[in-house]
Amino acid sequence: MFRWLVQPFRKSIRNKLMLGMVLIAAIPVIVVTLLAMRNAHDSMEEEIIQSNRSRLTWVGEYLDERLRRLNNLIYSILYSPAYVDNIDLLDSDSLGRQFSAQSALMDLLTSTLYSEIDSLHGIELYTMTKNKLFYVSNQEFAITNTESIPEPWQQMFENRLDVQIVNHPSQPGRFYLMRTINRFEDRSKQGGILLDVRWDMLGGVLNMANPEDESLVYIADGEGNPLYRYGDADLEPAAFAGILRDAAATGEAGVVEHGEYYVFYSAAPSWPLFVVKIVPASLINASANKTGQYGLVIGLISVLVSAGMAVFIALQTSKPIVRLAKSMQRFNVLAPTGPADFRPGKSRIDEIGMLEAKFASMTERLRDHITTEYVLNLQRQTAQLKALQAQINPHFLHNTLQMIGGMAMSKPPHEIYQVIRALSEMFRYIVRESDLSTLGKELAHVGNFMYIQERRFPNKLRFTVEVEPGLEGCAIPKLSLQPIVENAVKYGLEAEIGDDWHVRIICARSGETVVITVRDNGAGIAPERLSQLQRQLQASHDPVWENEERIGLRNVNARIRMHFGPPYGVWIDSLRGEGTTVTVTIPYSTEGRDER
Repeated sequence: MFRWLVQPFRKSIRNKLMLGMVLIAAIPVIVVTLLAMRNAHDSMEEEIIQSNRSRLTWVGEYLDERLRRLNNLIYSILYSPAYVDNIDLLDSDSLGRQFSAQSALMDLLTSTLYSEIDSLHGIELYTMTKNKLFYVSNQEFAITNTESIPEPWQQMFENRLDVQIVNHPSQPGRFYLMRTINRFEDRSKQGGILLDVRWDMLGGVLNMANPEDESLVYIADGEGNPLYRYGDADLEPAAFAGILRDAAATGEAGVVEHGEYYVFYSAAPSWPLFVVKIVPASLINASANKTGQYGLVIGLISVLVSAGMAVFIALQTSKPIVRLAKSMQRFNVLAPTGPADFRPGKSRIDEIGMLEAKFASMTERLRDHITTEYVLNLQRQTAQLKALQAQINPHFLHNTLQMIGGMAMSKPPHEIYQVIRALSEMFRYIVRESDLSTLGKELAHVGNFMYIQERRFPNKLRFTVEVEPGLEGCAIPKLSLQPIVENAVKYGLEAEIGDDWHVRIICARSGETVVITVRDNGAGIAPERLSQLQRQLQASHDPVWENEERIGLRNVNARIRMHFGPPYGVWIDSLRGEGTTVTVTIPYSTEGRDER
């Protein structure tokens, strides 16, 4: 898997350049984007936290102001002339004075109630020394004689509290603001005034805390116990009481991260109360993440733009290099100048332009060199082949004509005609065909040669050919097989192996290669001579033409390699006493000449 990913960059400098420039452009952008996202997330989180702290501080101060306003309402009752002049007349011996005092106090409470009717549900005045309880509401009013201290005054007096805020025992939407009436001389409890207050009068105050659907705002006492909650979030305030008890010691606003929640709190400065807001951490993170998402989108766009510019610059920079490499890959030293040749860009004067110009100049000089050296040498070799052919013709013609002369004395005319026809076809093939022929024509030439040999040595040798269909049109250098068969005949007859001497040619296809096997059952070759021949055939640096009078194995091997390349050629193998096998390999193709 890793090699598959690396392979394209190992083979192409353009891919390396593009990858390098993309990394150079993208990595800094990615790093800066990630840092910016992190800083933006932290900044946004800090901003949200500070915003909630500030709002809760305002809410705490506003709550303190509203409660002080209610407290001043209590003091306005205590300091009013109606209270001061009539409170001591409640136990007067005169019933008229008692009734007048009670009426004055009830009028005072009623007028006070209606001055804050939007906030108050009722007002209660308790005088412990007179054992009387005055109560006024928007629905009723009453004066009650008490034999004992009523609740909730009993608990307040026992705890020696001057002021207390408690929830209504039966109405969750109301609370009591209670303040005791103390004797000036010894601060002993004389009674108290209770304001029955609607919690919803603080709704506008708590709404300043900007509660979200998932958050909860509530008012708690100094022990952290919830008194009034604002919001529908499914949270239990009691779970956070311990945090508020610790915060009560400082009396300041703050924030505490408690598990998956942020707890914001602010104290009402003059009262043992806290305004608390509980916000899920996920809500704060979501707001911060939204800002991070915008940064991520901008970062991705920046990365894509940077990568696109890097790829464009890399393509433009590597374009002449790739063009030069492709031209070098397509360059054929033997082909004439054509439209596919490399043409250097005239507008480039940099190092790449210099390479282009030098390569173009080198190709021209190389072609000139090939024209003067390779082509001329090939012409010289062709001339040598023609000369060897001319040497073959008189020698072979002499032997064949002697045989025809002998046949004229003893054989019928049609046999003489067959020999003459085979001889004429051989010379026609040698004279008229170019150096590159087809396998079918070469086998026909060998067949004519062996037909004449069979007539010379009747009942002594056999010749068979096996050709796989479709191979007759494969290209092969002319006179590649006839010298091999001629050598087999020559050395087979010299060895006098008997009357059953057999030469067999097998042509078969193996992939994109045609394998031609020439096999005889002669005496074979001595191991020393066989090793020498095999070394000579393997040596690619040997000259193509040796100082020989005939076309030999090395000549055939060199000509096949010259036409088709080093993978093809001739190989020989032999076992002493069992015969010799010569293998010729040529490429599978149909580029030979057609029959004429």
